[in-house]
Amino acid sequence: MNRSILRWIHLLLVVVLILPGCSLPTKTVAEIADSHFHSANYAMQGISLKTLVDRYMGEKITRSVVFALPLQQKWDQFEQYADNRIAPNYYIGPQAGMYYYSFVDAMLAMDYLTLPPADQARLDPMIVGFNPMDQYGVNHIKRTLLLFPGVFAGIGEFSVHKELVAEKISDDRIVSFMKPGQTVPPDINSNSKNSLYSPAIRTIFSFAAEAGLIVSLHSDIYPVTVTHDGTLIASHADQPYTPGMKQLCRDTPQTTVYWAHTGLGRFVKPTSDHLRRVADLLDACPNWYIDLSWDIIQQYIIAPGPAMPPLTEWAAFARTYQDRILWGSDTVIFTRNKIDSSGKPVAGGLMPVDEYRSVADLLDPLWKLVGPEATRKIRYTNHVRLFDAARAKVRAWEATHRVDNVWNLD
Repeated sequence: MNRSILRWIHLLLVVVLILPGCSLPTKTVAEIADSHFHSANYAMQGISLKTLVDRYMGEKITRSVVFALPLQQKWDQFEQYADNRIAPNYYIGPQAGMYYYSFVDAMLAMDYLTLPPADQARLDPMIVGFNPMDQYGVNHIKRTLLLFPGVFAGIGEFSVHKELVAEKISDDRIVSFMKPGQTVPPDINSNSKNSLYSPAIRTIFSFAAEAGLIVSLHSDIYPVTVTHDGTLIASHADQPYTPGMKQLCRDTPQTTVYWAHTGLGRFVKPTSDHLRRVADLLDACPNWYIDLSWDIIQQYIIAPGPAMPPLTEWAAFARTYQDRILWGSDTVIFTRNKIDSSGKPVAGGLMPVDEYRSVADLLDPLWKLVGPEATRKIRYTNHVRLFDAARAKVRAWEATHRVDNVWNLD
């Protein structure tokens, strides 16, 4: 073929491609929203939001929630943790307690405000640095909104019942101040420091509904007993916490909540009737959602152990509740300090980018069974719908209350 004919073919292709509505086929890239991402660990070591957007999210993750952890692991040198060769930055291992670290919300907000608008639009920051058992906890949330308007869309992930963590919180035992004859919440024992029946949580949830804040709640589906070093002593699957969650949603029905990883955890494993319990809660609480997050929990789904729901049951559940489910990585981006098998201290650091992004592919066997339409809702559309609505409502609340006095809140 001579050059003249080749030029005419090239010209014809150019003309066709610039005609209205004409374009070359492009590769379809799935949009994914991470609804459960921790930007810092239990020592407040973490990642700048610019690094998160540019390197970690990149083109793989379209949108992401961003919250730190509300609790700081205390570093008590009297404990001689790991013979003082390395500092603790995770809750399993050290015996010392944990305490709420409120300043992390200001750290997150100030970082967010340095981002260009296009990057801000991809992130949904959440407030975490409050004690959910404290009636004053709601004031921390209000002050954070007033001092950093235009930043936050929700509160959480915060914990009520969480394996091991709930016992380590530096707080009061609920029964220690109760008077004789006072009704003891049904979800606690003599050492409990948190309860789903707390009036403080109801105050916080009511304000969340007023301001439009979406709530990310962690509460185990049933109690377990675990030692400080991560040894499981006992499981109590016959004592579910779901009645307390149902009561909470009845008392605050307008609050939009998503329940972290359906109440499962490292030691709280799914029972054979787990999905029936979760469905029962969703049916009772129209404004509640769940997230499928944490690689450990996602392994329960795709490779279930004995007496766990099979993958096909999870797929049927996901199809039925496709409008009520979010996906999340539950990544804690700064990894744990540890002592390796040879006894050498190994400091934690930012998780490798590929490792973070690979979590988004763990549930591919589930998505194949669920189908593309439901998968898109769970991995992207539901997040956008809920968080876009929350952003608009919270901005309106901030505008209405912009002259409130942070030193003297009602």
